[in-house]
Parts: sequence; structure tokens; C-alpha cells
Amino acid sequence: MNLVPRNQNFDFDSIFNDFFHGFRLPHRHSGESEPLAGMRVDVHEADDSYEIHAELPGVKKDDIEITLQNDILTVSASKETEAEKKKKGKVIWKERSSGSISRSFNVTPGTTQQDISANFADGVLTLSVPKSKPSTEDPGSRRIPIA
Repeated sequence: MNLVPRNQNFDFDSIFNDFFHGFRLPHRHSGESEPLAGMRVDVHEADDSYEIHAELPGVKKDDIEITLQNDILTVSASKETEAEKKKKGKVIWKERSSGSISRSFNVTPGTTQQDISANFADGVLTLSVPKSKPSTEDPGSRRIPIA
């Protein structure tokens, strides 16, 4: 069994796979961490609301923040990988990433944080956002709790 990875720069299978996965840079073979991969999102429309599904694999619920400010809904997440310290040996391949990511969505003017519900299960954040609802509440920044 060969534990040394193939050279990704000249591997044609890897070049075509990477082409279809967001034009990623070749993997680094050092102990440096790569930035957190992009947040993939699906948005579904119902009669009276939008449902947003955001993939956040490996992220803990406490590391997710959802805010609503000026009719913009922002989802932020961070993930840290623990540094592996070994007395002998070295890291020969590292694909796990750490860092932070953020996505923002325009919502209907007047939407409040009470109108939006959030649930996080199995690495998927689900948000339910109403299509329209007039409000008289102060539009300042509000944090949305995750169930």
C-alpha cells in the first residue's frame, strides 16, 4: 500500500474532477490549513415563504451566527481543526480545513428576527423566511436563535 499521495498537479483525473468543483487550487502537502470550503445553499419557494438549506459539514451549532440587519439576512460560520502534534513523523497529506464563511440574502422589507425560524441538524442549517410581512419594529441588527 502506497501512503504517499499522487502528484495532483499532473493527475488528469484530478484536473477534471477539480474543474467541476469550483476551480479549486491543487492540494497543499504541508501542515498549513486551507480556508473553509464554500457554503452550498439551496433555496426553495413555497406560497408564503422561502426555505434556505445551507450545508455546514463539521461545523458546530454554537459556531453559527445568523443576523438580520437592514433587510439582509447573514449566515456566518467558523470551523477550527485541532493541530495534530506528534512526537514522531510528519503530516504527508492534509485536506481538512478551518476558517470562516459568510453568506447574505435579501429579505422582504419589514421582516423581523421573530419571523425567521432556524434549525440545524446533521450538518444542514434550515431557515424559513416569510415572503412578506409588514412590521413596525425597529430594524436594527438582531441575532436569530437556532433551534
